[in-house]
Amino acid sequence: MISNFLNHLLSLLGKSNKDESLIDFFKSYDFIKSRDDLKLPIYDEDGELRDEYNFYLSKYNQGLSFIFTDESFYLNQSDKPITGEKIYLTTIFFYNEGIEGFSQYKRGLSFEINFFMKQNQLEKNLGEPLFTKSDENLIVRSQKWQIKEYPFTLYVSYTNQGVIRYVSLSIPY
Repeated sequence: MISNFLNHLLSLLGKSNKDESLIDFFKSYDFIKSRDDLKLPIYDEDGELRDEYNFYLSKYNQGLSFIFTDESFYLNQSDKPITGEKIYLTTIFFYNEGIEGFSQYKRGLSFEINFFMKQNQLEKNLGEPLFTKSDENLIVRSQKWQIKEYPFTLYVSYTNQGVIRYVSLSIPY
């Protein structure tokens, strides 16, 4: 069972910063103050052109972060210059407590998973992962699944002890 909040948030994957439903949702949950908060800066503080096509928005106290990708990369138009004006929501991260300075995301995760689950429980719920990455000591560090009913992949990162660090949902581009 997916909550209304999460269901609405997932529906915004692939939407641009020009989409009114995305802007309204992000403003209503205090992710942003205004639409101007969702622009990719193309120059650094010294006025130099940045070689960056992603915009990162983190809400540490809510356990969430987002990646927005410039339209030239999202739409696979590499010949088009990066303007930073139109960016698309491509990834949502849901963090466990204390990971990279985030509070734990508490609104409930999708697909009947939670931060207390172990690798085998996730595989039982989600099926065979697309890939499993282990470190040199054969400790599983991450796994990725394609979710059939949705146009995104689910990625899980684990600590050395096998505890979920974060879950992310990404739309391919």
